[in-house]
Order: sequence, then C-alpha cells, then structure tokens
Amino acid sequence: MPNPSYPFRSLLPLLTLLAAGVALAAPAEKSQAHPLPTKLQYTSALATYQGYTDQVVQSWREANDRVGRIGGWRAYAKEAATGQPAPDTPPVANPHAGHHEGGKQ
Repeated sequence: MPNPSYPFRSLLPLLTLLAAGVALAAPAEKSQAHPLPTKLQYTSALATYQGYTDQVVQSWREANDRVGRIGGWRAYAKEAATGQPAPDTPPVANPHAGHHEGGKQ
C-alpha cells in the first residue's frame, strides 16, 4: 500500500526554504543609522608589493660568530617575541649570578 504522505515529504525541504525566505523578506525598517558612503575608495592589495631581491650572503663562520656574540638562540627568540632586532652585542651578564651568599644551601 503506498504511503499517502510521500509526495509531501519531498516538498518539505522546499517549503522550509520558502518559509525562511518569507521570514527574511519581511518588511525591513529603513534605518538611516548607517548611511551609504558617498565616495567609494579602492586600495590595491598590490600597492605596497615589494619584489624579491637577493640578500647579501655572508660566510657561515661569520653567521655563527654573530649568533655567539649576540647571545645565541635566546636573542633570536626575544627578537621574534618583541619585534625588535637583536643587538649586535650581548647584554652585560652579572658575573655573580650563579653564586650564593653564605656558602652551601
């Protein structure tokens, strides 16, 4: 025996879509809170594009010496975190930082 509700099941998605359309097409209040701009402006994403240029290549020994001079990987980690370039000379370390007063603990 055929199911009498079968034709209506196939129309259910269409009816749902129509109901949503009617809800969206309900009379909208014309608000002047956000008027349209009178002058459109366009800025190209390529306006500030800088083409590739070769970088100066130094010897690996000079690069390793510089890394050692500025404080190793920690200087580069700090540079990445702060956005400030690593100084070419390391900060002056406290020569007594590892010493404890009063002998053994």
